[in-house]
Amino acid sequence: MKSLNLLKIKTLQGKLIVLLLIPVFLTILAGGVASFLYTRDAMLRQWNESAVLKLQRAGHDLEMRIANPINLVDLFYKINPVGNILTSQKELIRYVAGMDGIVRAGFTYIKPVKTDGSMPGENRHMHINMPGENMEMKNMDMGDMTMHFHRSRILKVAAPEFDAGAGHKTVKFVLSLLNSSDEIVGNLEIIMSLKYLLQDIFNLGWWQSNKACIVDKIGKYIAHTNMIMKDRTFLGNTSDPVEVSILKEMKTKSFGTVKSKGHPPETIAGFYKLKKAPWAVIMFAQGNEILKPIILYRNSFVIGGVVLAIVIIVLIRFQAGKIVKKIEKLSEKAEKIVKGDYGEPITINSEDEIGLLIQSYNAMVKGLKERDFIRDSFGRYVDPDFAKFLLQHPDAGRLGGQRREVAIMMSDIRGFTALSETFSPEAIITVLNQYFSHMINIIQKHNGIIVDFFGDAILIFFEPLSCSLKETIKECIQCAYDMQKEMLVFNSEMDNQDLPELNMGIGINAGQVIVGSIGSEKRAKYGIVGPAVNITSRIQAKAEAQEIIISDAVYKYLKYLKNEINIQRSFNASMKGVDHPMTLHVLKKESDKS
Repeated sequence: MKSLNLLKIKTLQGKLIVLLLIPVFLTILAGGVASFLYTRDAMLRQWNESAVLKLQRAGHDLEMRIANPINLVDLFYKINPVGNILTSQKELIRYVAGMDGIVRAGFTYIKPVKTDGSMPGENRHMHINMPGENMEMKNMDMGDMTMHFHRSRILKVAAPEFDAGAGHKTVKFVLSLLNSSDEIVGNLEIIMSLKYLLQDIFNLGWWQSNKACIVDKIGKYIAHTNMIMKDRTFLGNTSDPVEVSILKEMKTKSFGTVKSKGHPPETIAGFYKLKKAPWAVIMFAQGNEILKPIILYRNSFVIGGVVLAIVIIVLIRFQAGKIVKKIEKLSEKAEKIVKGDYGEPITINSEDEIGLLIQSYNAMVKGLKERDFIRDSFGRYVDPDFAKFLLQHPDAGRLGGQRREVAIMMSDIRGFTALSETFSPEAIITVLNQYFSHMINIIQKHNGIIVDFFGDAILIFFEPLSCSLKETIKECIQCAYDMQKEMLVFNSEMDNQDLPELNMGIGINAGQVIVGSIGSEKRAKYGIVGPAVNITSRIQAKAEAQEIIISDAVYKYLKYLKNEINIQRSFNASMKGVDHPMTLHVLKKESDKS
């Protein structure tokens, strides 16, 4: 029972922790998850916008470098609408070749205007290297031509290639030279350094910390910044989902972003298609790097949540532990009360509901102590275990009673009245207390029910609750024998205290009586009433010292048990209140039994 109570109490403590911790934890978790998702999405949107802006800036810078020679050519021919090959074109090539990033420049005349009758369609070519180098002319007669150009445009952009002479990668742009009829009459070839074209892109902060590249419209690499791409030629040739998605998006959009699966996504990429060249700038970034602040926030939130949960558990165990300990103490005290051990009152250390409960408990214990004091002082006539047995019968505790046959016994000390006149009241009470202590133990041992004490006399009855009346009478007689035997132990104690020996006479009767609770709701006792009780008192008066006398009614139940009942003598006696003499039987002493 104790372990069960403690288990329930520990379960109560667990319930307190769960009921208080779960709402707090769920609230914090819900707020944290909502905050994390909102912040994550906001950071991804911010990165997408930032990535597109950076890509647009990078593409704009790249296109500006490509457009510089084109703008120069347009400006040149607007100022000099009719160019002379020896002067105007030569100067143009020098200007172009002298621009930053230009490795080499040259003209190819596809449809020259002839003055000598030569066949149209013959190509003439001239180019100029970097400023300071000599001009080269191939298959050209400069004095024969006059070129009329209206404007220029990019005809094609060649893939980057390594120029052994320049010592680095270059890109060739071919500008188509148009006449007033938009016919191509010549091409301006410009070879530019790839490093120069990408100079501004390399200077962007995100370019150094992430993977980026430039590809043409079919996904072929033009340039890249990551060693992982060194031996690769085409975007998407590894079937990477992000690269495949970029190629798909590039077919329908000019710019955009894509991301891989996962939370956070493993890879995020953005692209931007150039307008001046058939290229696209692509930037790759790791999701955990982009979302590093939110990941740190998530981790901090988790750690903070765990710490908060631990703090809550500690506080609950600290506060609820006190409550549980008090409940455990009350439970232990209650179990002791069941056994009759009230102990000391529990100290009240608080003014809350637990303090009120302890106060009520102490008041209850005080009331039980007072009730038990009354019971112990005036009603300790029944063995507690036998009392519980009696209470299991529905009619035992009810006021009133039932008529039934019982065995009745009454004992009395012979010559006690004269003895009491020679001793002090204190000595008499001491002797009686010791005498009753010995007798009560024997009576309770045989399940006798003490009805009352009359001075030095004891009235007892034996009720046949679980056996026959014959067996009950035998138990009653054995109790009488044991009481006479116990007198030897009692007299030994008297002798040690220099007190006189005492002798006892016992009378036993059997008959019909009223058995039940006698008294009122406030004060009652379990006892018997009826003529058989008075007759028992008369029989006891006939018994001499150390004698046990039984009535003829008792003898009739036991006369066939010759081996169990031994009669020393029988006699007739007149009883007060009885119309005719009664036959009484004196039992042999146990020492006289053969």
